[in-house]
Amino acid sequence: MKLRAYILSLLFTQAVCVSVFAQGLIIPSGGYVGLNNGYLVLGKNFENNGKFVQKAGTVIFAGGTQTIGGQTQTEFDNVSIATGSNTTIATGPQFLKSILLCNGTFNANNKLTLLSTQQQTALIDGSGTGQVLGKLTMQRYLSSGFGYTYFGTAFQDATVNEFAEEVNLNASFPAFYRYDENQVSTGWLTYTAAGNTLVAGQGYAANLGTSNAPVTVNVTGTVNNGTVVSSLYNHNRTYTKGFNLVGNPYPSPIDWNATSGWVRNNVDNALYYFNASTTDQYGGTYSSYINGVSSDGIAGNLIPSMQGFFVHVTDGTYPVAASFSISNDARTDDLNPGPLMNPNIPPIIRLSAGYADDWLQGDRAVFYLDAGASKKFDKKRDALKLMNTNKDVPNLYAVADDTSKLSIHAFVYPQDTATSYPLGLKTEKDGWITFNAPQVQQIPAGLYIYLYDQKLKEYHDLKTGPAYRLYLSAGQYEQRFSLVFSKKQLLTDNNDNVFFKAYYAGGNLFINTNIPADDKSVLLLLNLNGQHIWQRPFKGTASYPLNASIAKGIYVVKLVSAIQIKSEKIVIND
Repeated sequence: MKLRAYILSLLFTQAVCVSVFAQGLIIPSGGYVGLNNGYLVLGKNFENNGKFVQKAGTVIFAGGTQTIGGQTQTEFDNVSIATGSNTTIATGPQFLKSILLCNGTFNANNKLTLLSTQQQTALIDGSGTGQVLGKLTMQRYLSSGFGYTYFGTAFQDATVNEFAEEVNLNASFPAFYRYDENQVSTGWLTYTAAGNTLVAGQGYAANLGTSNAPVTVNVTGTVNNGTVVSSLYNHNRTYTKGFNLVGNPYPSPIDWNATSGWVRNNVDNALYYFNASTTDQYGGTYSSYINGVSSDGIAGNLIPSMQGFFVHVTDGTYPVAASFSISNDARTDDLNPGPLMNPNIPPIIRLSAGYADDWLQGDRAVFYLDAGASKKFDKKRDALKLMNTNKDVPNLYAVADDTSKLSIHAFVYPQDTATSYPLGLKTEKDGWITFNAPQVQQIPAGLYIYLYDQKLKEYHDLKTGPAYRLYLSAGQYEQRFSLVFSKKQLLTDNNDNVFFKAYYAGGNLFINTNIPADDKSVLLLLNLNGQHIWQRPFKGTASYPLNASIAKGIYVVKLVSAIQIKSEKIVIND
């Protein structure tokens, strides 16, 4: 039985949720069929010579041998291949916006594209018990094509040539790499030959160029399905440090927190992602995720399709071999795995350090409360630090008792009056560094949190105080700063002879201090929320006119130099 297009049009446009069973569907030239919701179950062929609009719902192929074709390209939403159905795309291209579930046999026949947009990326449901045969194309939408992106392959037979449209494989400076943990120097190896195989489970780095415009990457091949096994090692090399670049091997996201589907023997519990710089084509920053905690508030447990990421093989008696495999049970049907959403986030403090006032774009180090935490590195609770390659972003990290550098560090509620956790800071250039705590959440009442500066002997309150700003020369600082959790209020313990006095009168800010005028110093005016209202280079004891638009209220005047930080409150009342 063939249903005429105009009958189906009337049926579907009137229905909110409906199931329609038909032998087959032929849409003639000029005909229109719309499926707004529900199910269209077909026992024979689908042929579109007119217009088929599927806004939601599912087209189910539930016959024996069936084809999808017609003279018009069709953009399906959800498609299901029922058990016993052998469905082949006869003519194309055809497109899928959402989910393909295959419990029978589906031959894409190199005529299907899984679409990717800013809103969502089409996927193949990993719970399907059937087979997807033949080549198809999968897209990955990127909001920017600037610099490096880490990729994995969802295909059995794809080669580097699949990236030839997006990557200049013949560039004088290589633009495509694989990673080998067992290299004495850098782990990155040039991998630009067009015929090089993209191996399922491995990760790759591709430099897409200098355009900040969005880009959609297209890769074609026969999709992976079932268990994918990777050989990972830790040879304790100087630069690779046991990190391995792996990739999502499926045409769907995978869930790092899935209760089944993973074998991770001798693999730490953290994930590591790369985020390309917006200004340096060859640089970027790293973010990490572990136990529901993200270093940047974005990195999460859902790993998108075609995504590459780092994992760390546990330290031990070298070389350490790891058993690492993924199966379909780890796959998920999330069409847009975005920023981390964790309604059960533990008590957390997210520190930031950035050049000048750019702490929002700075580096992060995160501490979260966990009763089983240790001050040494714990592979189940802590994430290691991968150093940023963007010189305009410093590296901020915790230093564990075993000297491990950590991007995420679990801490315990202090049993004594105060507990200190050393911090490390590595900078590539001289400049003003601003420390801040953009997130302090669910910290128990009565627990003070301080950034302690050993050189200046100053405790800076991270819960109530403004940003902490000072001038630092390029270098690595691992003995100067620490994060202190205290059950009582701590006071700055410097006993130097520097004095600082600030007061406001008649529209002017008056400063009196004995800090030399030629010292590299700056005056800051901050509101009680720590926001910078006004800033001037320090020129010695003098008066400074303030902008008349500054509102009445209480402010903090801060004098920051390479050797001292002084502050006083003032009241502006006119």
